[in-house]
Amino acid sequence: MTWIKLASALGLLFLATSAFAGQSAAPKMPSWSGVIVNAVCTADDAFAELPKCTAAAPGEPLALYDDTIRQVYVLDPQDKAKGRLGESVTVSGTLENDTIRVAAIQPFAQVGLTVGQKAPAFNARDQFGAEQTLDSLKGAKGTVLLFYRSADWCPYCKGQLIQLQAAKARFEKQGIKLAGISYDSVDILKYFAGRRKIEFPLLSDPDSKIIRMYQVLNSEAIGPNQGMARPGYFFIDTEGVIREKFFEAKYRERLTGNGVLARLFPELGEEVSDPVDAPHLQLAAGQSDRVGVPGNLVTLTAEIKLPADVHVYAPGTKGYKPIRLVIDPLPDFELRQAVYPRSKILYLPAIKEKVPVFEGAFRISLELKVNSMTAFSGAIAADGKPVTIIGKLEYQACDSKICFLPASVPVTWNLTIVPLDRQRAPDDIRHK
Repeated sequence: MTWIKLASALGLLFLATSAFAGQSAAPKMPSWSGVIVNAVCTADDAFAELPKCTAAAPGEPLALYDDTIRQVYVLDPQDKAKGRLGESVTVSGTLENDTIRVAAIQPFAQVGLTVGQKAPAFNARDQFGAEQTLDSLKGAKGTVLLFYRSADWCPYCKGQLIQLQAAKARFEKQGIKLAGISYDSVDILKYFAGRRKIEFPLLSDPDSKIIRMYQVLNSEAIGPNQGMARPGYFFIDTEGVIREKFFEAKYRERLTGNGVLARLFPELGEEVSDPVDAPHLQLAAGQSDRVGVPGNLVTLTAEIKLPADVHVYAPGTKGYKPIRLVIDPLPDFELRQAVYPRSKILYLPAIKEKVPVFEGAFRISLELKVNSMTAFSGAIAADGKPVTIIGKLEYQACDSKICFLPASVPVTWNLTIVPLDRQRAPDDIRHK
């Protein structure tokens, strides 16, 4: 009798455990990634990045523009989307016609494994046919893994890979090895790498196993694109821990290799730096890249060094002329807000005031996105389009005794935009 009761209890325990396992193994809720826009914005409007799509429109509902398949979805309910107009997000829920019944909305930055997690081990063949693992890709200070869509049909990815190759020596100087991962076959990777002389490993993940392990699968992609990754970088240290990641919701918006290096090592931010004459301080104009492609994010900087006992006022200071980096408008570029360092508070005993200032050496940076629209990219000549970016640095330098006259110093940066690589792999090796 005791054995019967025990068997019965074990049976019930097995059923309960099985039910729990079934619940924990339930399929993940579908998700869609893109930008929160006004519902009046069409897919064509959003693709063209028209300002009206992210302009405040009281009374208009909010929608999600999915950049992967160029689709606008109505969001229901609206409460989770409020206050997110223009943000890059991932929406999870269920789809009914063109409406997503929203379960949750998360910032797109949360795509992929999180910083601090252990990077999963893997093995895959590269464009040379060599077997690569996370250990074989380890540099003296770590590894940068780029997940990208395709080295065949994605021109923005190809531009990114070409730029990463151009920055390869700078990464290696810092003890970092590079590798790219896509769902492309070895044949596609060999064809592209041979044509564009890509020397760092491009790993083939045709079944998207690694892409899934790192949680960057683009689940919305269908047809020949099914299995591709969301584009972005992971930086993995020598212990195999993810220390940084950089992902963008807009597939046409890409950090260059030098841009990634600048985020990892801010002191190495400039590929070039040109001195500029300026009164009462040393000034140099820097930029992450001399050459860009449509969709690139290029960083411009003003490198400033003040003599001892000299300061300038930080933005927001009232009653004084603060330092400002101002760029003239450019029709084919999106200029983002300048980023200033943290100021320090200086006490002025003569007037018994505390004011925020900058002293010593510091950097002001500004990110610029190159136009990725077809009308612009299609008009770029084979030898590129030279662009001069004109700006000025405004400031008033002071020492402990006097304030000098306000200054406005012209600053320029020169950038060449080259065309995207649209050459496809031979028909017989393309994704079907």
